[in-house]
Amino acid sequence: MAIADGGKFYMPPANVKKMMWDLAYLPAYLGDDGDYVLVEEKLAVENDLQVDCKTILPEELAVFSGEIMGEPWGLSPKVCHWMAERGLGERWQVTQKDWYGRRNVCEVLSYLIKNKVVADRRILPQVCNSLGEVFERARYDRWLVKAPWSSSGKGLLRLEEGVSDKAGKWISGVLKRQGYVMLEKYLDKVEDFAMEFKATDQGVCFIGWSCFSTGEHGEYRGNYIGDQRNIEKRLIDFLGQEVLKQLLWHIPVILQKIFPTYRGYLGVDMMVYRGEDGRLRVQPCVEINLRYNMGIVALFLSHKYLDICSEGEFTITFYSIQGKALEEHRRLCIEFPAVYKNNRIKSGYIALTPVSETTQFVASLKCY
Repeated sequence: MAIADGGKFYMPPANVKKMMWDLAYLPAYLGDDGDYVLVEEKLAVENDLQVDCKTILPEELAVFSGEIMGEPWGLSPKVCHWMAERGLGERWQVTQKDWYGRRNVCEVLSYLIKNKVVADRRILPQVCNSLGEVFERARYDRWLVKAPWSSSGKGLLRLEEGVSDKAGKWISGVLKRQGYVMLEKYLDKVEDFAMEFKATDQGVCFIGWSCFSTGEHGEYRGNYIGDQRNIEKRLIDFLGQEVLKQLLWHIPVILQKIFPTYRGYLGVDMMVYRGEDGRLRVQPCVEINLRYNMGIVALFLSHKYLDICSEGEFTITFYSIQGKALEEHRRLCIEFPAVYKNNRIKSGYIALTPVSETTQFVASLKCY
C-alpha cells in the first residue's frame, strides 16, 4: 500500500498502524545476538524463550549512529526515506516500484508454462487496463480481480457471472489509482503453500517450504511450524515428487532473471487446486512477496525455537474489541500451559508479542 502511494510521508489506515504497533516485537525472532528490533515502547513479552535480539526505541538510535544498518520488514518509499534520514539505509529508487507489482506473476507463469512445469494455461492472469476489458473478459464464470499493489486480502475482488455496479466502481477506483488490474480465473483451491528464498550475491537461494492458511477474503491467518519433511510429504501426496523437483529447479532461475539486483528475503505464494478434470494441480505463482513474510517467520521459529519432536501453528489473530485479546491470552495460558525443553517450546501456547488491555493483534504459537 505504501509503494502504491509512493509518498515519503504515507500514512497507513488506522488498523494497519495498530497492527504495526501491536506486532512490532515479532521481528526479534528473526534476529541474532547483536541485533535490535525497533519498537515504540518496551513492553514485556510473556514467554520463556531466550531471544538474543534486543529492543530499541526510536530516540535511542542516535547513540548507534553509523554503527548499525536498517533491515525493514519490507522496502517502500516511506521506510527508505526514514532510514536514509538516519543513516540506516539507501533512498528508494523509482525503478523499484515495478518489482512489487503483480505483473511479474505473468512472467513467472509464462516461463513455467514454456518449460512445461505446468500445462494449464487458464492460470495465466490477464492484465486489464480498462473497465471495458474486465467487462468483456469476465462475462462468464468466476474470476478474481486483483490490484497490482495491495496488502493481504485488501486488493482482491471476487466476480460471479459478470461485473456488478458496485464491483465496477471498485475496479474503476483501482484503475484510476494504479493504472491496471489483474484478472485471474477462480480456482478450486485445496491448499495454500509457498517457497521461501533469500536473494544474495551468489543467487536466489531456496530456504524452505511453508504451508499457510487464509480467511474468506484472502487475509493471512497462520502457518504450520515443524519439520520441513512433514510439509514436503504433504505436498508430494498432493502433487507428486517430480512437480516439487521442477519447482525447486525453475523458480530460482526465473526469480534471478526478474530481480537480478534485489537482495534480501522473498517468498512465492502457491496453491494446490483441483482442475476441471478432478486432478490436483499446482498454481506455482499466485503472488511474489519481496520482503520478509510470515512463512519466513515460521521457518525461523521452527529452526530456532521449536523442539525437534514438536509441531504446531503460528498465527496472527485480530480482536475487534479491546480487552478481548488479553482475556483470550489468559485463557489459553491456563488451558494450554507452555512446556519448554532447552530453550525451545515443546508443547502448549505462548504469545510471541506483548499482550495488554489495548492489544488487538496477537502473534502466537500453539504446539503439540
